[in-house]
Amino acid sequence: MSKAEKLYQERLQRYTTAMECGKPDKVPITFPLGEWVVKYTDTTIQEAYYNFDRTTEITCEIIRDLDFDLMYSALNLWWPPMFNAIGSKLYKFPGIHLEENSQYQYIEEENMKPEDYDEFIDNPTEWLANKFLPRINEEFANPGSYRATAALIKSVAAFAMANDKSAKASEKLAKEFGVVPYGTGMTKAPFDTLGDALRGMKGILLDLRRRPEKILAACEAIIPHNIAYAMITAAGDTTLPCFAPLHRGAYPFLSMEQWEKYYWPSLKAVIEGLWARGKRMFFFAEGNWTPYLEKIAELPDKSIVFVIDATDAKKTKEVLGGRFCLYGGVPTTLLTYGTPEEVKDCVKRVIDELACDGGFVLAPGGVVMSDAKRENIFAMIEAGREYGVY
Repeated sequence: MSKAEKLYQERLQRYTTAMECGKPDKVPITFPLGEWVVKYTDTTIQEAYYNFDRTTEITCEIIRDLDFDLMYSALNLWWPPMFNAIGSKLYKFPGIHLEENSQYQYIEEENMKPEDYDEFIDNPTEWLANKFLPRINEEFANPGSYRATAALIKSVAAFAMANDKSAKASEKLAKEFGVVPYGTGMTKAPFDTLGDALRGMKGILLDLRRRPEKILAACEAIIPHNIAYAMITAAGDTTLPCFAPLHRGAYPFLSMEQWEKYYWPSLKAVIEGLWARGKRMFFFAEGNWTPYLEKIAELPDKSIVFVIDATDAKKTKEVLGGRFCLYGGVPTTLLTYGTPEEVKDCVKRVIDELACDGGFVLAPGGVVMSDAKRENIFAMIEAGREYGVY
């Protein structure tokens, strides 16, 4: 076994122990890869998005001498050629629609109409294939046409290429640097599936007032789809948790009453369905989830990794600590606007408050943006190693 392979096993064990709410030898530390890396190279964000090989080179260059356990996110979260091949209307990418050093943008529209609810509820997969895809992709406007068929072939080829390059990059990072990925696979809360790409924010807010029973029925129909999607995108892996960006669940997007009725039951069902298959959810609780902690505590022990962003950390430790692995603790704003000294003080405080009895991973609480400072990222990692020893 090589030195890097041995390091990988040590780091994986450290992470696994934390997910089991145990106390490893050290607090696991996450390195937040993202567009912020690009500004310290001679590369543009456009090139990082489109050139997978260059992205891998950049990643290797910056992590070579860093001592961390897990890697979160990617430079090219969405590989643009996959979407360009089908004329996607959902995203704008740097270099074509935007300035070459801009982050990508998501274009939110009402892609599912109120009159579509019944057909969607009856068969979500059929509706997505026949109605949704033609609406969000210009090349699929006429399903079954030569143009649509050619675009489908191109997009499938691009998707296969992206998956292959991503897998090879992960293998390289593991074999050469001992880097462990934070998770495998992706899913969403059914309410978010409905409220993000389908109905959109305006649509889902109107539906809460005008057709609430349709929301409940649609979320129920989405549950098995989201469980299956998680396992398929994880290729069946059950060692690492499945990423779930919980967009509309943060307080006060919904009232407590609305959250308990429309958001939580179907999300809970997805989590329990995954856990029955041995798969944890990476519960990416962006924003403030403090009012919902007691409901989240109803979940099966160890079935999630709970990410602390703007949620009250002390309250989270009090309610969820010892039952679920806690992850985060470092505000993303601090990594952008703070100093290395302030970051180190924050890390020491977070470890004292959240990591004392294990079950904790040190990381930024949310998505690290492109304006984060390299010296602050490095300070977080250095302080984590200095203070995070049991």
